[in-house]
Amino acid sequence: MLATLSLLSAIASPLPPAPEPHQVTAAVADLYAADKVQVDGLTIPFRLMSPAKVEEGKRYPVVLFLHGAGERGDDNTTQLKYLPEWMASDERRASMPCFLIAPQCPTDRKWSDDAWGEVTSSPLSAEPTGPMRGAIEALCRVVAEHPVDLDRIYLTGLSMGGYGTFDLATRHADWFAAAAPICGGGDETQADRLAGLPLSIWHGDRDDAVPVARSRAMVTALWALDQSPVYRELPGMGHNAWDVAYRPGGCLEWLFEQRRDPARRLDAVARLMAKSLDPKERVAFLGDSITQAGNNPGGYVDRLRAAIKEVHTDAVVIPAGISGHKVPDLLAREERDVRAKGATIIFTYIGINDVWHSQSGRGTPLEEYTAGLETLTSTFEEELGAVNIVATPTLIGERPEGDNDLDAMLAGHVAAARAAGQVEGRTPCDLHAAFRDHDRIFNAAGEARGCLTTDGVHLNPAGNILVATEAAIAIRRAALARASAGR
Repeated sequence: MLATLSLLSAIASPLPPAPEPHQVTAAVADLYAADKVQVDGLTIPFRLMSPAKVEEGKRYPVVLFLHGAGERGDDNTTQLKYLPEWMASDERRASMPCFLIAPQCPTDRKWSDDAWGEVTSSPLSAEPTGPMRGAIEALCRVVAEHPVDLDRIYLTGLSMGGYGTFDLATRHADWFAAAAPICGGGDETQADRLAGLPLSIWHGDRDDAVPVARSRAMVTALWALDQSPVYRELPGMGHNAWDVAYRPGGCLEWLFEQRRDPARRLDAVARLMAKSLDPKERVAFLGDSITQAGNNPGGYVDRLRAAIKEVHTDAVVIPAGISGHKVPDLLAREERDVRAKGATIIFTYIGINDVWHSQSGRGTPLEEYTAGLETLTSTFEEELGAVNIVATPTLIGERPEGDNDLDAMLAGHVAAARAAGQVEGRTPCDLHAAFRDHDRIFNAAGEARGCLTTDGVHLNPAGNILVATEAAIAIRRAALARASAGR
């Protein structure tokens, strides 16, 4: 497999010499405004280059660049080597006008928790590192303060930044139009989260710092998921693949051609989900008005049903959402609407009304919500032997966290649903986190509604696509876990 991979992916072109140590010139540095962000007590400096001319009413791509280990520090200049320096040329600024963000990772820290020199991968950490959180904060600030084309946010990095590129793209594939990791690596067991995201992956086959096996493993995992990343393995090149990848004819022209397409990503993950299911699977979607509306054309249930039926014509999707319902209502009807219909996989998405209705005294106290959710899932496991996916409640208002009236109460119910989903044998689906993360980029103005919802609660088309995407990933993982356990 590896020989075939190298043969199919290699490009034969004259290789430049290894880069000589050099200092970023003052002329280059002057094109990049200096700034910094504070994240959990950690200062992350960053530089920002704007288009040479910003025209009124026009929006521009943004490139987030993650540098390598040799450029770490706190001078807020060394990270401008390589891509930022080359993008500062008159030719590049004319042909690829964009905002380019170059954060700097502190000395002895990393963009991601990876062992660089190891052939085998490290598991994706539960949370991004401090420096990565700083890079994310810098991206959020630029998006909020500058005329950015939200469908053309690009991610790339080299070496340590190549690892960081895989890490960030895996966590937030829906943010980016495309990503280009150079001589890096990632957690191939999480490759399903990259499905549908255009990728251009580059590595030298003589790299003695980051084994080429790391890129090969990611590409092989993506191929196994029927994905088609661009892969360029450079014959005879060591640990400076960026000298080809970022030069004319490399990945940049391709990168700037890509556009963000959430429906494309949903199609990719939904196909993977459908292939993981049994031919006569019976998938129930249990919830409130969000799930009831999700059964309508274009809704999240409807989109997943179409993907399932395309692969398994005998499979059954059971829509079980009723407007206004809360956990006590689900307990009263679960036998009729779920168990009696023989559901084999159950996606439970409930909790909004349990909090929202508290304004009129009809909400569900946290203890009752927690106990009721546990009763539901335990009943499905014991009575049906069904696979349980527990989704967290999404939002009651799309303003930043803490700025909506019911955020404090909602946080408790979200935590309870999150804990229920993490019980052994179940699969979590953290829709709340997905919505919050999405709104950090795409609702930078902090509007109360309109990004993912029509009214702060009920889903608009973008919201249905995001829920369907996260649900598809969770359902697939639940089905694969069931198969692995021999159930």
